[in-house]
Amino acid sequence: MYALLALWTGLLVLGFAFGRLDEKRINRIPRANKLLSSAILVACALLWWRVGAAGTPLASYAALLFWGMAFSLLGDLIMAELLPLPQHVLFGMAAFGAAHVLYIVGYLRLGTVLGLHSGSARAAALVGFLLVAVVLWWTLIRSPQTPAMLSYGSLAYALLLAAMAGLALSLALQEVHFVPLAMGGALFVISDTLLGHRLFQNGHFLLIGDLVWMTYIVGQLLIVFSTAAGLRML
Repeated sequence: MYALLALWTGLLVLGFAFGRLDEKRINRIPRANKLLSSAILVACALLWWRVGAAGTPLASYAALLFWGMAFSLLGDLIMAELLPLPQHVLFGMAAFGAAHVLYIVGYLRLGTVLGLHSGSARAAALVGFLLVAVVLWWTLIRSPQTPAMLSYGSLAYALLLAAMAGLALSLALQEVHFVPLAMGGALFVISDTLLGHRLFQNGHFLLIGDLVWMTYIVGQLLIVFSTAAGLRML
């Protein structure tokens, strides 16, 4: 695991340090480095499932995180247009949407196993993130030029992402060990908001592509490694 984390860090840090700014001036980290860093997190999630949490009540939680990360890698490949699919944005949202569903089921199961099922914490966190998602979509993503199916699909995705982040926050409100998990969900929201702003409103600033990736991949790291926090509480 330490070797994988060292490789993950090296791919991102060295990729940014020695990569060349692309023509659009939005990326320095090479695409190959980004996709490999995502694949490494799939391997980390697999280790947490098959080794770290094996034989414990959190095995199913770790399994859901693995499959969620695997679907996220699929979404990365689709968004990089490496798979021959039409409407890569729509198919990418579907892949990430599946990942969020798996994360949501995992958080609910984690709460059940650890006795973290406060209704008030869950309601407050969910309502808060859902409201934030609607505001962010309305101001930074919605565009009259976007086809209706894609526009409302992005809204549905934003609400699903908000539900995932909200449930992560509800766990952190009940147990401080899950603050990094909540931070991971929040980073995911920030990343996809920036990405949606670029895709649908043509938002552009220097290195926005790398910022989208770093907030996303660090968020994913915090989600994958939340298994460690859960194991400490058993």
